[in-house]
Amino acid sequence: MEEQVLVELARTFVAARSDARSVPRVPHDLTAERAYRVQSKTVALLGAPVAGYKVGLTTPSAQMAMGWGHPIAGRLHARDLLRSPVQVAAGGFGRFAEAELLFEIGRDLDVGDSPFSEADIARSISGLFAGIEICASRYAHDDVTISELIADNANADLLVIGAQLASTWDARFAELPVILEREREEPVIGSTAAVLGNPLKSVTWLANWLAGQGESLRKGQLVASGSCTGFTELHGPETLVARFGGIGEASVTIVPANPKGRK
Repeated sequence: MEEQVLVELARTFVAARSDARSVPRVPHDLTAERAYRVQSKTVALLGAPVAGYKVGLTTPSAQMAMGWGHPIAGRLHARDLLRSPVQVAAGGFGRFAEAELLFEIGRDLDVGDSPFSEADIARSISGLFAGIEICASRYAHDDVTISELIADNANADLLVIGAQLASTWDARFAELPVILEREREEPVIGSTAAVLGNPLKSVTWLANWLAGQGESLRKGQLVASGSCTGFTELHGPETLVARFGGIGEASVTIVPANPKGRK
């Protein structure tokens, strides 16, 4: 596949973000490796440094559904990071919410020091936060392939940062109860253990995957480690609150869209 085709695909995703225009099916020969290149080019065209990452497909069922044997990554800009409590205008795409444990990176993880162990990552953490990821698909079709998902930045859209739960990693966060509360629906019961059995494994995977691309996690970046509560579709205005083991929470209110876009 020619480089110009990947650039044009990236421009399509940039346009979709600016005017809520659906992206058509990508070429059938778009491999996962090329899809990550589209993702990277899209981020570059948006013109802001990467402030964080999200890790997706962090459960066996999600991986099985996509026919993919490991997690995937997406990139977040500073403008995608919001502080709880916050209002977000309903977007032009279908959105869904996930309660996620967020990791703040406290020191640069140099590529030359990889591969990283879970102990290495635990020592690099400077903060753990309650979080809610608001995800969106830029496609009109539902039967998205793994390459389409990766090219669409792993559905990354917005990340709501809630209360700081701790300043360092602690084993209790491997299996912390999590509840995602909704206004008109039953609460969704989950756990940090839903993320690869331990969300620290998710961040370790990301650090090593990035090193394989010649990239690295940097001090101050945030990592949304994966969904603790599964896939929760958003159908209209409502307030969501993610509660993490009685320690802290994050909240977001989805409000009707307005001419100025997001709130």
